Amino acid sequence: MTAFQIFLIAALAAVGVTLVALALRGAIGRVAALLWLAVVSAGIVFAVAPNLTTVIARAIGISRGTDLLLYLLVLVVLYGFLAIYLKLRRVRRELTLLVRELAIREASAGRGEPRGEVEPRGEVEPRGDREPGGGRTP
Repeated sequence: MTAFQIFLIAALAAVGVTLVALALRGAIGRVAALLWLAVVSAGIVFAVAPNLTTVIARAIGISRGTDLLLYLLVLVVLYGFLAIYLKLRRVRRELTLLVRELAIREASAGRGEPRGEVEPRGEVEPRGDREPGGGRTP
C-alpha cells in the first residue's frame, strides 16, 4: 500500500466521521448522510483495491476504471450544480415573497416609508483626486 493510499483512506475516514457527527446533530438529513457515507465507503474500497474500478468498468462496457470514475464525477458535479441552482431559485422566490409581504404590511399600517431609511442627499460631486479613467493623480 502506497503512502497516498494511506493518506486517502485517512482523509475519507475523517470525512465519514464528520458526516456521522453532522447527521447526529441534525445538520444534514439521514438519507443524505447515508448516501454520502456510501460514497465515502466506496472511495475507501477503491483506495484499498484500485483494480476493482477497472473490473467494474469493464463489466459495464467502459475500458478503464479511471474513465468510469471520471464519468461518475461529471454526473455528480452536474447534479450538484443543478441542486444548488434550484435551491438558489427557491431562496430568491422566498425572499421576493417576504419583501413583498413586508411592503404590504408597512403600507397597510400607514407607514409609507420604511423605518431607518436614509434621505437622499442629491448628486455627489466627483472627488478631485481621481482621474476620469479611475486612476489616481500624482
